[in-house]
This record gives sequence, structure tokens and C-alpha cells, in this order.
Amino acid sequence: MLNAFDRPSSLGILPTMFRVLPYRVLPLFTFLITTCLVSLGQSAERPPNVLVIVADDLGLECVQSYGGLSYQTPNIDALAEKGMRFTHCFSNPLCSPSRAQLLTGRYPFRNGITRVIYQPENHREFLDPTQETSFATLLKKAGYATAIAGKWQVSFLHERDTLNAHGFDEYQMWQIFHDGQKTSRYANPTMRQNGKVLQAELKGKYGPDANVAFLIDFMRRHKDEPFLAYYTALLPHYPWEPTPDSEEPLRAADGDGDKKYMPDMVAYLDKQVGQLVAALDELKLRDKTLVIFVADNGTDRRITSKWSNGIETRNAVGGKGTMTDAGTRVPLVANWPGVIAAGKVNHDLIDLSDLLPTLVELTGASLPAKPIDGRSFLPQLRGEPGDPRSWIHVQDKQQRYVRNRDFIFTWQQQLRPVVETGQPKAATIKSPYNASQAEAAQQLKFAQQQIDGNK
Repeated sequence: MLNAFDRPSSLGILPTMFRVLPYRVLPLFTFLITTCLVSLGQSAERPPNVLVIVADDLGLECVQSYGGLSYQTPNIDALAEKGMRFTHCFSNPLCSPSRAQLLTGRYPFRNGITRVIYQPENHREFLDPTQETSFATLLKKAGYATAIAGKWQVSFLHERDTLNAHGFDEYQMWQIFHDGQKTSRYANPTMRQNGKVLQAELKGKYGPDANVAFLIDFMRRHKDEPFLAYYTALLPHYPWEPTPDSEEPLRAADGDGDKKYMPDMVAYLDKQVGQLVAALDELKLRDKTLVIFVADNGTDRRITSKWSNGIETRNAVGGKGTMTDAGTRVPLVANWPGVIAAGKVNHDLIDLSDLLPTLVELTGASLPAKPIDGRSFLPQLRGEPGDPRSWIHVQDKQQRYVRNRDFIFTWQQQLRPVVETGQPKAATIKSPYNASQAEAAQQLKFAQQQIDGNK
């Protein structure tokens, strides 16, 4: 369990001291104590702000600094160039389980979100704030102002608006259903903002623009106190539609839209990353803010992108919904000037459960009582070795596996080799195993026992 940073204790002895001082000495003593406290307050470091950006359906093959060749991502790449890029970060194959895991630091089989929540008539589960504790709740208890904007999808907001209960003081989220109809997230969007549905107010607007404006306003209003700004971006998830920077005007797509807009949507997501970072610069908060960029799962399977692994160029088919590298290996970039050294590349295994303990250690918050699956990577951000994982966990509905760098081991006790993004899934290895395979199977089976035994 992590040791949270201790906060300074209050000076509760002052009333007693004042009572024993002579009356004529009191004004001078008051002046001296006040001066000392102001000096201490100025020298004490304020806890850092946190800006977390989560892209929707963005495999690492879409980002130039990860070898992507099909899309323009200069702002994400600038964060990587001046910060730390992680090469082996893993999600779940689909969004709701990944988002719940990010929020809680707990794997899907623990937090109850094992599949995508998108049909109100069929998907009745939700991330229950009476059972699960989000990192927003923990940071709020530690004195942070908290806000979220974008995509939720761990409950239906028209039925269960749980955002305040999950620790967010303010929010503006796409409300998927309104008056029995599915709504638009892009052109003429429907948003739920602090308990109120916004629809007519956003006519002619672009949903992601409304979300970013909301968060920038939040950061501006809370610039004098520590804050958590959580941007769960709608982009570049289908329907593929024109953005405000496309040649065509904004319009809601028929069905899933046209894949030709995927480059525009990735570019617009990247532009928004730049807008959020520029806002921090404008507010003179850049050096006081940890920025994390990550994605919820791999790229849609209908999208093929050019990608280079540094040796060869491939056509990388998106793997969203599949328990493969293409479906679960996602970009993770961390940037904090003056703390994270520029141009660092980290090859440790990371999964989305690791964000919560990292933020807890960073901010001095306290971990919840329930088992946490994540492991803090804050030491790595500071240039220290840390305590990296030897395996990560992936789940889709009832399918689960653990994996290390070379092998995947399922709960059906099947072993198969890891296959890199852009390559077809490998066949199961049949026993008898060779020495390296047998060692991997034994280690990964032990990891499974650790996970299931940690109730």
C-alpha cells in the first residue's frame, strides 16, 4: 500500500499561547506570528494540479510519436517530446470497462463493469458510487476542486446522474439519450451540465468545443487552488463527421458516418490537447500541473492506419473490441515541466488501474479500503526505477487474461505468444511447453492466483 504524503498539521496551540501573554505584548506577538505564517504559506508548495485527457478509440498507431504515419498529432507529440512516453500501456478492449478501471483503480470483475453500457433496455449495471470510490472522490477529500467533461458511459445519465456522487464538483457530459432518443455528441450536441440538460443552448455548436470551453473556464476559476480537470474526450469515436476545421460544414452523420473524416477528427483531438495546455500556460499554471494523455482502447476495427515500429511500415488494422495488442495497447504520455525530464521513453508495463494510485501518491490523498489493483508509476515519472509490474490484466465480459512482455495466459489456462500491433492474433501454444514457455505459464498462473485471492 502506498504511503501518502503527510500534510502539515494545523497550529492548534495558538489559542493557549495567546491566553498566557501580557496584554501589551499581544499586538507585537500577533504581528510576528502572522508574518511567519504568511512566509510559510508562500514557501510551502501547493499540491500540483492534474489534467487527465482520455481519447476515445485511439490506438498507439494513430500517434506520430508512437510511429503513426496517417494522422497529424503535433500537440500530443510535444507533450511526449518534453515529457515521458510509455510504450507498453494497456487498456481493456472496450470503453466502459476501461473507464471504470481508470476511475477506480480496480479491474472489471471487481467494479462490476465488464461490458460496454450502451443499451438502456439491456445494460442495467452501472458504476455504483456507494460501492466504488473514484480518484475524483479521493482528490476532492484531499482538498482538490474537481471537474469532468466529455464522455461518461459508466451509467445512463438520463436515469442515474452519479457524477457528483463520484466526486466531481462540476461536469458537462454528453447525455446519450434524451426524451427516448439517442442524441448527437458532435454537431448540435446534447450535454448534461451540473444536472441540467443543454440542447437548444448548443444548437449549431460542436460538442468537443463545448467540453473544452467548460474545462478551461473551470481551470480559470480555480487557478488559485489545486484542481483535477478530467477531459474524457468524445473524439475520435464514430460517427465519423466533419469537425469545425473540415472543409465541409458541421452536420450529424447518417449511421456511423464516413471514415474519410477520421484524420480530421484525430487532428481536432490533438488541437484540443493544445488548447488545454495553452490555457495552463496562460494561467501560469503549466509548471504546477501534471498532464496525462491516454486512451480508453484501441482504434475502431474499420480503420486501417499506416504505422511503423521502427523497423518496417505496416497497415495497422484497428483492434477495438479484441483482446489483442491492437485492441488494448494504447498511448500514455505524461508531462510536467521541471519534474518529468524531457524526451524520456519508458518501457515498463502499465495498465489503466495504475492511474488512481499514481494520483493518490502525487496529491497526498488516501487510498480507499477496498483492494486496489493498480500500482503507482509516480517514481518513474520522477526518473526513479519504481516498482514496475511484471504483468497486466485485460478483461472483456467473462474473458480474462494476464500477460507479460512475451506471453498471454488466459483463465482457461491457455498460453499464447504476444503479437505486436498490426499482426494477426497468434495461435495457442500446445503443451508440452519449452523451458521459457513453462516458466512464463507458471509465473502468469501465480499472477492469476494473486488477483483472484485479493478479495
